[in-house]
Amino acid sequence: MAQQTPPTTSLNPQRELKNLSFSVNNWNHLYSLQAAVQHNQQGTGRSLSIQGRLLNQAFLQHQDTPVSIRFVQSDQPPQYAREQDQLVLARMQRTPDGLSCEIAVDRGVFEELRKNLMEYADIEGIHIMVSLGLLSDQAEWPDQESLPLLELNYAMKGDA
Repeated sequence: MAQQTPPTTSLNPQRELKNLSFSVNNWNHLYSLQAAVQHNQQGTGRSLSIQGRLLNQAFLQHQDTPVSIRFVQSDQPPQYAREQDQLVLARMQRTPDGLSCEIAVDRGVFEELRKNLMEYADIEGIHIMVSLGLLSDQAEWPDQESLPLLELNYAMKGDA
């Protein structure tokens, strides 16, 4: 018996995970009072923000694109939506100002993030690399559109 291939339609295009990576740049203004106050608030508060820049990404039309992600501590475990059998961590919005999203996380996850990101961000020679996995069916990300964020990975890398 011949195996049949399921039909494809233009109404349901194939969605794939688009990967974007950037380096967290919390230490740009090391001697800034404003940065010190913000750093202290993030170290003791219920939210934590990371910023970076995506450079020369075909998915972003090769535009230098700022990215900002805000993690917010939730008292209850967040109820994440699902898409393609994966958790949707957040919806990332693209505007003329860049990419941004807010991700709710429970207390344990928040503390682990805070510990890792705050401890390593200020060590000279250590770079925090963030990789995002966004679900899209397009070759380029249109302005003013949000996409589901399915993956967010980070790693500490040292200068070689």
